[in-house]
Amino acid sequence: MPDDIDDDELEAMLERQPTAREATVAEHELRVKALDHPLRRRMIKAIGVFGKKRDELKKELGVSDTLLDFQKDFLVRGEFLEVEGDTFKLTDMGLALLSNI
Repeated sequence: MPDDIDDDELEAMLERQPTAREATVAEHELRVKALDHPLRRRMIKAIGVFGKKRDELKKELGVSDTLLDFQKDFLVRGEFLEVEGDTFKLTDMGLALLSNI
């Protein structure tokens, strides 16, 4: 049975940041997950290098507000997409994804 962990050790474990390797692996996994979904791929292609207005994107993709928002939130959290007003724009990481589609 493992020894008891004191409060300082527990706090250090909880505050531990990922190593550079762990962070890189996590970033690659997120990129694969972003490209793995067909609607996200279509969104990225439709937004392209110039960006796209929300209503134009919704009409082009033929999706509901709920579905568009769900996928948008995933791409924003992954830092692949920025939303400025009603315009969707790919970040540098999003443009890197676009180049792989």
